[in-house]
Amino acid sequence: MAKRSYLLLPVILAAALAGAQLPVTNLGRASPDLRVARIGSPLTCSQPFTVAVPTPLVPRARLKARLITLLRESLYDDAKGIVNIPREKEIKSIANKLRRGEE
Repeated sequence: MAKRSYLLLPVILAAALAGAQLPVTNLGRASPDLRVARIGSPLTCSQPFTVAVPTPLVPRARLKARLITLLRESLYDDAKGIVNIPREKEIKSIANKLRRGEE
């Protein structure tokens, strides 16, 4: 059953990214930032936000943030046909640490 969840993860992430890249006209009420990003300019946040994480959870939150970043980069490279073995090993290592509860 664990193998199924690993196989579904890339599919779910790809579906989420595909859904996030809908044209502005299909989004209904689009913010001005999305229209700018569609032209090719960088997407900017009009209101930055901060996530407060309790001190005991900081190491685990950092691991999760790093894993999310690596998975996103990996998806972009997969779409281009690029294979980055060291990054895949780091993804596996971080996922194992999170599964075992290490920090």
